[in-house]
Amino acid sequence: MQEILNSLKIFNSLKNYNYQRFHMPGHKGIEKIFPNSIKNAYPYFDVTETIYTDDLLNPTSFLKEFLENINSFFNSRYSFLSLQGSTHLLQSCIATFSKPFGSILINRDAHKSIYNIARILKLDIEYIYPEYDSLLGVYTYIDKKEFEKTLKKTKSEVVIITSPSYYGINQDIKTISALTKKYNKKLIVDQAHGGYYKFVGKETALDEGADICIMSLHKTLPCPNQSALLLSNLNDNSKLNDILISLHTSSPSYVLLLWSEYGIEFSKRFGEDLYYSLEKKLRELSLPVLEYTNYHFKNIDILKLLFNFDKLGFEIEDIKVLLSKYSIVPEAIDRRRILFYFSFIDSLSNFENLKSFFCDIIKRKEKIERKRFSLPPRPKKIFRIYEVDDYKKTKVKLKDAVGLISAKAIIPYPPGCPVVVEGEIIDKDTIEYLAEILGNHFIEENEVDVIDER
Repeated sequence: MQEILNSLKIFNSLKNYNYQRFHMPGHKGIEKIFPNSIKNAYPYFDVTETIYTDDLLNPTSFLKEFLENINSFFNSRYSFLSLQGSTHLLQSCIATFSKPFGSILINRDAHKSIYNIARILKLDIEYIYPEYDSLLGVYTYIDKKEFEKTLKKTKSEVVIITSPSYYGINQDIKTISALTKKYNKKLIVDQAHGGYYKFVGKETALDEGADICIMSLHKTLPCPNQSALLLSNLNDNSKLNDILISLHTSSPSYVLLLWSEYGIEFSKRFGEDLYYSLEKKLRELSLPVLEYTNYHFKNIDILKLLFNFDKLGFEIEDIKVLLSKYSIVPEAIDRRRILFYFSFIDSLSNFENLKSFFCDIIKRKEKIERKRFSLPPRPKKIFRIYEVDDYKKTKVKLKDAVGLISAKAIIPYPPGCPVVVEGEIIDKDTIEYLAEILGNHFIEENEVDVIDER
């Protein structure tokens, strides 16, 4: 057995992952929150659909009861627990409610899974551009007047809004919902990053009037990767249910299901107390650098702490050295910012390590005037996203791509939203923006697929 273990690449790469995790998933690898019967669920509970078990895709007994309890807790008419993440749920919704060769209306900073399904289903994409904060380099709030103008002229019958965003920006879903109803549109809210809201006494998008709300359980709850939940307030969910089943694996894991159920029940019992304990810690932690973080925004999701270290005179190499010193792994880092992701499970962790990290920064800080973030480009659309499949493609260096039509989206990940979408022109502003956030080496070294017009 030891010889087998010694030969395992994945096992040996991950067994020494001894870092403080300020990233997803929400359980943070803290074993003490899981009883042995849950930790040891594999392989004993790794069964399949038999006469003695239930079927997630056609529940009739204990899984049906579990979903009924979900509906009762969230006050939803219909729910579906997916083991293929929010990606499966979003794509299924779009497949259900859009028409062939129709269109969908989304915020530009939507997740790449939405763009992917639009290409597969041959849908055109119309955009809502939220306001932009150049100090932190993030899209912020959707303007009510601009949104209504867009609704008046859009051909789309489906509106998909991300709230909260990857950087914690919560939209005014009540207002957005009222407007979509006024113009007879279906509103789907990608609330993947706000899966914990209901468990700590906050309103979900469903509570605020959305037709459908989609949440990733694993991002901020003590649930396994891949687990996600769809909640619907629609009267008729039969077609949606059919599509969800069609696109889901026919062999769902009972191990992941029971772990998801445990994470949900744990969150019901302890989530609110743990959250408010964590919130107090985070407020204290961020106070010395508050003006350089996203915490100064209104209605922010405090579990996402975005920090602009560039304005304090630090380079990315300085921050990486400090992260290594304190054995901290953040959710994301780029040339000017660092993003920490928390879950209420972090309130059980020792925060002294992270405090020391910030103390080192504060101690050495040198406030300087750095340039603001450039506005993300708004490339001109030449072809619909799916039309590029009809053309020959070729690869060119990014630095040589100005004026060419992209045949493959350019998506810095995270957060997973595109800078350029298939069928759009790669202009000078696009190249400059990519160089700013990813560095000149990215432009010099990387290639992009473009339409070959020869």
